[in-house]
Amino acid sequence: MESRHLGEFDENVFLRLGQVLWGWVVCPGCLGGGSCTAGACQTRRRAGCQRYFQFYQTIVMIYLDSSEGHRHIFNTHEDLWNAIRILKSNPNLTRAELAQKLNSGKLDLVATRDLSDLQAETTLVVQVLIMVDCSALHHSSDRLEKGGSRIHWKDDIPFSKYLQDIFSTGTHPFLSYPDSYETGAIKSDLKATKLQKRLGVTFRETHDLRNHLRLYRKENVLEIYHHAAFLKEQLRLTRADDKSSPASSAATGVLPRQLVLEVLESLQGILFPLSDRKSKRLLQRLVCTNGFDPEITRFEFASIRRAEEENIPFVYLADRLSELHNESQNPQPRSWLQRRMERWSGARYMMMATLIGVIFAVLLGIGSLILSSYQTWIAYQAWQHPVAQPVT
Repeated sequence: MESRHLGEFDENVFLRLGQVLWGWVVCPGCLGGGSCTAGACQTRRRAGCQRYFQFYQTIVMIYLDSSEGHRHIFNTHEDLWNAIRILKSNPNLTRAELAQKLNSGKLDLVATRDLSDLQAETTLVVQVLIMVDCSALHHSSDRLEKGGSRIHWKDDIPFSKYLQDIFSTGTHPFLSYPDSYETGAIKSDLKATKLQKRLGVTFRETHDLRNHLRLYRKENVLEIYHHAAFLKEQLRLTRADDKSSPASSAATGVLPRQLVLEVLESLQGILFPLSDRKSKRLLQRLVCTNGFDPEITRFEFASIRRAEEENIPFVYLADRLSELHNESQNPQPRSWLQRRMERWSGARYMMMATLIGVIFAVLLGIGSLILSSYQTWIAYQAWQHPVAQPVT
């Protein structure tokens, strides 16, 4: 079947994309635009992936607009999908090696483009495959303060090693042990409704998985990775065969199963527990106004999880959840006055009370001095200008 130009999109393109990424079984009738002819056909899953397909269309158009048309390596969707297949089948390829394979057969481009220039192509492949932007940042020097720094995929680093670098694990004394009482208390404190009330944060959607739960203190914004449908497809793909580590998961072009479980659990079990009415209302509002994936409001278990995956320990997101919890309990002061009084703790309250007392005493002293001066002036005027007593 002839592949469409990279700038053209229809349902057939999205169905074939599902086949490339997640191994969808799609019958010829659906691919041909006709009626479904197979009971095992999985075309019904495309409806839940609309937010991801919008993301795909957006990044493809950004790629097409980034340079002149004759300089593109990818001209059709099939060109891009072949590159994805190459990376999935060879996860130990370095970025330079992947660029070399993409450039093979494009001899007319060799004279005008060096392999190190194929950053846009390799970035697009990784974005479509795992929803991570692997390009280098060229932001201002304050990006570390804003939390916007990231590890980019260097030319000499294998893709599997890159996954290990960007998704590191850690252990938390409570969050890594889901059955502990303290874990339940921490999760309760991390509800989005409570974070909104205590910190006054606003929630912003992100399409980069690495930015999930990243708190921008200066802007008071919490970024949330919201593509629940993408996460569910990843879990369906690994439900039978566990892909627990970045190295092993890269062999089939998926994210580590434990990581995906943690991200989905942090959405539906911690930030927005679907059993909590207020949390669900807030989530539905974010879906309607902020463009969050509607699939985030649909809880699924049997089709994506195993029986033993009811309670999820946190190892990939443990540090970020712990940091967010610490911030909710002891918010960093943001205004000038808050930084000096450091509110929300005993020491802060004591400093505030002391400062208020000093200010009150000074004002009272100034008022007393003014009153005393006025009384003295009246007495002086009375002495200088005595009132004559009437003669009787």
